[in-house]
Amino acid sequence: MMKNHVIIGNGVAGIKAAETIRRNDSDCKITIVGDEVYPFYRRPQLPKLVSGKIEEERLWGKRSEFYEKNKITSLLGKKVTEIKSDENRVALADGATLDYDSLLIATGGAIKSRSYPGSELNGDVVALKTIDDAKNIKEKIRSAKSAVVVGEDFLTLSLIEALQSSGLEVTYLLPGDRLWPEIMDKDASYILELKLKQKGIKIHHQTDIKEILVKNRAVHGVISTADILIDCQILGSVDKLQPNIDFLIDSGVKTDNGILVNDTMLTSVDNIYAAGDVAQLLTDPIEASPKINVRWLKAWRQGQIAGANMTGKEIEYDDVACVSSTQVCGVDLISIGISNPLNGGYKIVRGEFPHPEIDVYKKLVLKDDVVVGALFVGNVLEAGEITKAIKNKKSYSEIDAALLKQMFDLSSRVSPFRGFLCPVCKLELPISQDAKVGDRITCPACGIELNVTEQMLG
Repeated sequence: MMKNHVIIGNGVAGIKAAETIRRNDSDCKITIVGDEVYPFYRRPQLPKLVSGKIEEERLWGKRSEFYEKNKITSLLGKKVTEIKSDENRVALADGATLDYDSLLIATGGAIKSRSYPGSELNGDVVALKTIDDAKNIKEKIRSAKSAVVVGEDFLTLSLIEALQSSGLEVTYLLPGDRLWPEIMDKDASYILELKLKQKGIKIHHQTDIKEILVKNRAVHGVISTADILIDCQILGSVDKLQPNIDFLIDSGVKTDNGILVNDTMLTSVDNIYAAGDVAQLLTDPIEASPKINVRWLKAWRQGQIAGANMTGKEIEYDDVACVSSTQVCGVDLISIGISNPLNGGYKIVRGEFPHPEIDVYKKLVLKDDVVVGALFVGNVLEAGEITKAIKNKKSYSEIDAALLKQMFDLSSRVSPFRGFLCPVCKLELPISQDAKVGDRITCPACGIELNVTEQMLG
């Protein structure tokens, strides 16, 4: 009997799951429901679309031909309002329903909007998460000279970079004392803040917005909590990414911060799976609290696992529970596991870092001598090997001495462990020992082809 698979979400997790399902079953029915009208596109490239560095044409990860070729029914521009798990049925906002044998929820996350005095006057505060967001910002830039952005994490930094690269004067209001405090300590943040300042971005620490000034339904400035008036024509406000799970009320699917899943990406309902930014692993072997996985690579791998298991496989997701990778102003950044512990009982190893003359920062986080986390800023050559060590719960003494020397000895010139971040999807790509300048590398996640450079070879 032909199986009927429904996937809610047309992002990287949903697409990878669909590809995996079709590879394992050439006859089943696959339906993808996406709330945007566009085919699958590469979200990490949105800042470059805003700044005009790329055209919209280069955003597309899959075109309509992909869905046709793989016999996937795509329902784009459709919103799911309810899951009736006892009936194996999904309800859409337009009144249509879809029956399923197995269901994947890959709805990703949405940026929670902040509310400030003045925002109710329709000042149109912006964020950057979708193509429509990018188009809206790009249009506003045409008549703008300056922008103010408030927020802390990677989505904030992406918006700042997009606005600055578009030629605007940017003021960054940082509510806390550092960038992305969930993963970065003050020393790591300092390196990235210097990069931002070198590009002319003004940073105000421990500062938020007191009031938005609106004239003729358009932003023309803000007053900060330090009572400073800052002129701007664009205001970006980025809060934490919140999983899209509102439609799961009365579905029987258990949630916490996100959708709770086991290592097979299965939810509390035996034929419903979840993957990507919306999924929250039930257990972390190091810390009791579950982790919500963020970024392209995690969604790609989880979608692959979920898709395989929807076709009857029994594959477990055994990667490190929390990995984030991105680039800020051209600086590679990877956080693995517990990179910035807020409680006691941890030991930090960081060799000669931070160094006043080097814009690179690396550290390991140990608990009872076991490596439980790491942070790489500016140079990620050893990140792949350290990820393996954390995954395998290695003690510090078990890590290759040559690897530690390469990480922490600034006089070391030997680079047997090499890797770099894909500039499109931020997947960490290893480089073989016999690679040479000019060789071609294809990213397995987004498909982009890259030339090996001297910088990649270390």
